[in-house]
Formats: sequence, C-alpha cells, structure tokens
Amino acid sequence: MAVDSNEAAYRKAQIEFVTNNHGTTARETLLMLMPSVCSLLLMLTTSSILGKYLNRATRFILEFLIVIVPTILCCTIYSDAKISVCLALLALSCTNFMLMIIMANPTTIGNSQPSRVGTRHPFITNFRALTNLLTAICILAVDFKVFPRRHAKTEVYGYSLMDTGVGFFVIANALVSPEARDSGDRRTSGFLTTASRNLHDCLRSCIPLLILGSARYFSVEYLNYQKHVTEYGVHWNFFITLAAVKILTSIVTSLITPNRSLLLGISILGMYEYLLSQKTVKKWVFGHSREGFLNANREGIVSTLGYTGLYFIGVVVGRLIHSTYLRASRAQTGRSTYFNFTIFGRTFEAQYSESMILCVKLSLIAAQACIATLFLNGYRRTSRKLANAGYCAWMVTLSTVMLTLLLLIDIIADIFKQVTSKNKNVTQVQNQISSIPEIFEAINYNGLAFFLICNFFTGAINMTVRTLYVPDIKAVQIITAYMLASTGLFAVLFKFKIQIKL
Repeated sequence: MAVDSNEAAYRKAQIEFVTNNHGTTARETLLMLMPSVCSLLLMLTTSSILGKYLNRATRFILEFLIVIVPTILCCTIYSDAKISVCLALLALSCTNFMLMIIMANPTTIGNSQPSRVGTRHPFITNFRALTNLLTAICILAVDFKVFPRRHAKTEVYGYSLMDTGVGFFVIANALVSPEARDSGDRRTSGFLTTASRNLHDCLRSCIPLLILGSARYFSVEYLNYQKHVTEYGVHWNFFITLAAVKILTSIVTSLITPNRSLLLGISILGMYEYLLSQKTVKKWVFGHSREGFLNANREGIVSTLGYTGLYFIGVVVGRLIHSTYLRASRAQTGRSTYFNFTIFGRTFEAQYSESMILCVKLSLIAAQACIATLFLNGYRRTSRKLANAGYCAWMVTLSTVMLTLLLLIDIIADIFKQVTSKNKNVTQVQNQISSIPEIFEAINYNGLAFFLICNFFTGAINMTVRTLYVPDIKAVQIITAYMLASTGLFAVLFKFKIQIKL
C-alpha cells in the first residue's frame, strides 16, 4: 500500500521511538508487576464486604476500577510512584480486612474447607489472566510517550517490563500443559502411540497460531504498519514463536517422558549457551544481512531454543503444583490441623492447607532462580532477544514470585471464608468471596482471542491516531477506553458462554 512522505516519515519516527532501548533494573521490573497483585488483593477484600450487593454490571465496573485502572496508571503517569500506589492499595486492603474482622463472629470452622483440590487453581488462573492483561496494556501504551522508554522492549541486553511478555506466556502455557498434568502413564502406551497423540495435539494448537502469525505478517506489510525487525526478524513474530515452541516440545516429549522436564530444560539451555558462545554463531546472530529466510528471521529462530528450555522448566513448576494438590487429595484422612490467631482481642481458628506448603516451595524456587539469574548475568548479560539462559532464569524468578504472591492471596481468601462464615450459611458467604475477578475469568475463557482482539484494536488506534503527538492525559484516556472496550467485550462473551475457538 502506497503512503505519502509525511506518513512514511511518521512510521520511521515510530520505529526509532521503540528501538535502541537499554531497559531498566531487574528490581524496578519486579516492582512494576506489584500494583496488579496489590489491586487483586484489594478486589478480594472489597468483594468480601460488598459481594452480596453487587450484580454482574456493577461487579465489572468495580473490578475494572480496582484491578485494571491502577495497573494502567502505574504503567504510565504514575510509573515513578508505583511504590506509593502499592502502599495505598495495601492500606485499603488492610482497612477492608479490619472491617471484616469487626463484623465477623469468632467461630470454629468445621464445615468450611480451605483448599480447592482439583484440576483448576485460582492463582494459576490469575497468573494467566494477568499475563494477558499486562501485555494488552503495554502493546498499546508503548506507542505513546506517556509510557516510560525504559519499560519498552530492550534492543539486545537488559531488563524491562515488556521483555517479560513472551516469557510469561511460555510459562503460563507450560503450567497448564498436558506435560505438567501428566501422571506418568502416557509413555507406557508406546512410542508410536505417544508420537501420534502428540502430533495430533500439536497440529490442533499450532495451526491457529501459524495462521495468526501469517495473517499478522501480511497485514503489517499491506498496511505499512511499523515493524521492529530486530525483535523477531522479518517474517517471524510472537505467534510463530509460540507455535515453534509447541512443535519442538511435542517432538521432544514423544521421545522422553515429561518427568525428565527439569533435565531437558537445563540441557537445552546449556547447549544453547554453548552455541551462543561460538564465534561463528555469534557473528551470524548479530549480523546485518537479511538475505534468505534464516538470515531474515535469525532472532526468532535462535530464541525459540531458549523458549523451549524455558517451557520445560515451566512444566517442572506446573508438575510441582499439580502433584502437591494431588498428593494432598490422596492423603486426606478426615483429620484436619488448625491454628489460632488473635486480632483486636478476638480469637479465630483457621485450617492448614496444602496451599501453604506449596507457597513455601514456590518461594524457595524463586530464591534459587534469583541466584541463578545473578550468576548467569555475570557470564552473559540477560537478553530477551536471544532468550538466553540468564533471561530464562529471570523469567522463572519473576513468574514464581508472582505465583507465590497470587497463591498467598488464595490462602488469604480461604482464611476470609473461614473467619467470616457462620455454620448456618457457610455456602452463601463463600459464594461472595472469590480470589478470581470475573474479568480474569472472562479473559481466560477466550485467552488467545482476547490477545488477538487487543492487537487488532492497537493496530486500529495506531492507524487513526498519531500516538507520538498525543498529550499524556489524553493518552491515558485512550488506553483506558481501549481496555474498557476489550474487557467489556469479553465479559459479555463470558456471560453468554460464547467461546471463540482458535
């Protein structure tokens, strides 16, 4: 599609705007994730008090104001005040908690069970939804000057908020993958049976991703939309990376059982680091030639190896989560352990659960991954572009920290259900307290479609608005309206249980 010189100059300015970024610190990147967690806690405590007064529409508005708006503000005009925002959200949550304690009667909980043993766990649902939500906000916000440049994707090395996107998606997919839920009997059926099953599952999930990846490439070319070539390459993109990772992991798991995932992940990353240390490979990866398919897409191709290793480590975390709850369900004997705590002179009793044990396990994994990140960063700097071992260790650190905090919110929700319940209406009280906002349920119900629609809205806004020249306040208004339209649309789809199959 032909464009005039002014339009071409503006597109060039947009590309220059998002290139040559060196990122921020690992600490600030972690802090940028905290407002969404604190907002989730505030939503939990608020819904615990007001839940019975909310209908579907008012609940959506409340969730949008409490969960999404603070996240938008901390990614834009309040980026430098994110700690203050978190403290304010925590203070409001504590206030709500005190109100609940004052209104509650001290009681021994014999009928309320804190754990949710099963195949679905709220903190994983929240992690997957937050990954989608943060990515949706950032892909549009990054085109406005109100979004700090240090949080945009790094050119080669460094840490940034947007660098976490694809890594979080890979881990989120790994947590709920068949390999993570595998009980160890899939390989006993034989290689050919396992390979054919993996091939069928792979094709079913990869074909839509490859179609979306191709559609994105052709639409970008046709519309002359800005494209950061050094991010993935000329033809490659996020969707093709996810498809390539799925294909590689399906091939590997046809040969090796999923319970070897930790060894697989470390081995793949180790071999990948060795390849990156070779002069010929390094020269090719950082070369300038774009002739031929391999040269044109070298960034996407080489990083796929790193993401494959990250996927298998994510599978290990997923297996730990699912096995912890599975063992707890098998070990239930009808005898429960309780602990007492006193607030404002009122004594309450709550029940220990496997979630508390898992919270400790995940925090230990986060600490180990943090040490690995520091060590690997000293060997070769963290690079999202390469998806090297340092980047993968950093992603494991951030994801397990997030999972630990989200699981802690689940535990708090369980305790809320216990300390506020009365034996005669336990069910009614528990229905009012949920650690999963309905917006998150709606996003997860159509996860890939939500991300696709957000990409479409982002493209439409960029084609109609010169984002580089928009004042900060107006930019925040546009981002908020965009998120309201996106989440509102999928809340309606969720209400009528309309699932878009991709």
